[in-house]
Amino acid sequence: MTDRANGGVTGASVVNSGSTTPTTETFNSDGTWTQAQSAIATVDVVVLGGGGGGMGDSGSGGGGGGLRESQGIPVTGPVAVTVGQGGAGGTNSGGANGNDSVFATTFSPTESTYVGTGGGKGGRAATDGGGQGGSGGGASGTAGQGNVPPFSPPQGNPGGSNPNGKAGGGGAGGSGGPSSGGSGATTTLLGPGTTLSAGGDGGSGGSAGGANTGNGGQGNVPHGSYGGAGGSGRVYVKAPAQPYSFYGSGVWDMRALYNYVKAGEWS
Repeated sequence: MTDRANGGVTGASVVNSGSTTPTTETFNSDGTWTQAQSAIATVDVVVLGGGGGGMGDSGSGGGGGGLRESQGIPVTGPVAVTVGQGGAGGTNSGGANGNDSVFATTFSPTESTYVGTGGGKGGRAATDGGGQGGSGGGASGTAGQGNVPPFSPPQGNPGGSNPNGKAGGGGAGGSGGPSSGGSGATTTLLGPGTTLSAGGDGGSGGSAGGANTGNGGQGNVPHGSYGGAGGSGRVYVKAPAQPYSFYGSGVWDMRALYNYVKAGEWS
């Protein structure tokens, strides 16, 4: 019945329990993940950095963006999400590493955010090193390092090296070769049908990595040509079903009642 003296509700004491509704959300651009139900305490996340740009003029391919996956990340409220853009392609100069993707909540005592690092750019034909990053860019000199900064399990692999240029960038699934980019990889959360973060082929047609794939851009061959831009990244968030329960004393004020109903926890 309604207690008019204090504006509340009285009744028998109860224990209310159940499970939250599982939800998923894919971010292909910057945004905010919102805690739809107050009982959600952890989420599962995939972060994919932007791919590195390829290089023209017999240049090498860019590295794939860093690919990371974790389950059970603690959350306490809205979380800012950044989706890294792919790096620009270059021609005998220029070019850029990909940008980081970020799920901005504390992941561990040493990580204040959960990050997938952008892939490294491809190197020029003339004894040039590849950029380092999630996966490294291919190079005619020193190949770009992958898994920079280092995470376990690794977020990517090194690029390839070829003294004549045209080396492949590293990918999440393998290192770059003398011409071919490293393979991409799948994740448990997204399933076997979604392969991400492949390295760009060296000395190829200069194709871009593709939107939200995290792939590295291809290298290109003709003098004065540009390599392909790296593919942008993505962030995927899954809030699995989680149990909740609360004890009701039998007396609730109207504010508490409103909050429980709004959160879908009143029955």
